[in-house]
Amino acid sequence: NQDNPVVGGYTPEKVALRRAIFLSYDLQREIDLVYRGAAIRAQSIVNPHGTGYDPAFRSDASVCSPARAKALLDLYGYIDRDGDGWREQPDGQPLLIEMATQADGLARQIDEQWKKALDAIGVRVEFKPAKWPENLKAARAGKLMMWRVGSTSTLSDGQQALQRLYGPESGQANIARFRLKAFDEVFDRLTLMADGPEREAVFAQAKRLAVAYAPYRAHLHQYADVVAHPWLVGYRRPAFGYEFWNHVDILPHDDA
Repeated sequence: NQDNPVVGGYTPEKVALRRAIFLSYDLQREIDLVYRGAAIRAQSIVNPHGTGYDPAFRSDASVCSPARAKALLDLYGYIDRDGDGWREQPDGQPLLIEMATQADGLARQIDEQWKKALDAIGVRVEFKPAKWPENLKAARAGKLMMWRVGSTSTLSDGQQALQRLYGPESGQANIARFRLKAFDEVFDRLTLMADGPEREAVFAQAKRLAVAYAPYRAHLHQYADVVAHPWLVGYRRPAFGYEFWNHVDILPHDDA
């Protein structure tokens, strides 16, 4: 939440705090332990298979480096002033990360990974469980500090994903309430451009801005396993959205 006084903002120390938090987290460990390997690390918020996605694009979005995280925090004044093992803010106020979560098994597993990561760099974290709809409502209202949320793309144009950083979408698709003129200008350019190499270059610019200011940490693109009976004809899982029923048929069969 970019309006939150602890983690939000665009000054160097606030950006450094967010980037340090993200650098502390071992995303590959989450993929291996929580998702049992059924995901790939995300390099940006743009999803595979659509325009704007470049499999060769690499960024700090998927990097785990507790040493770099600690160095960033030290450099910008997030240090342990009272010797209790936890860092304070540059002005001496307590540093506490409040992360919204849900009370289910998957969320608890990821909570454990986040606590381990933030404990290792001396940053206290508390988890605030609530039902998913309640968290969404609170996030859109700007009442949460941090929240983990996923989504499914319904369009093949990667600009849909970038709405999450577009200033006019604050409080709607842009639940981080990120407002940056430079990003909005890039987003508006994408709207007017035809698909092609020039538009892909503008996508890369948008993704670099998103990584640099770190309003989101894109985690992973998850695989989906599908089991189908042999008498289901014409099924192919769509890359975008969920609807497939109008493309399939059922062969006569005996399922007794």
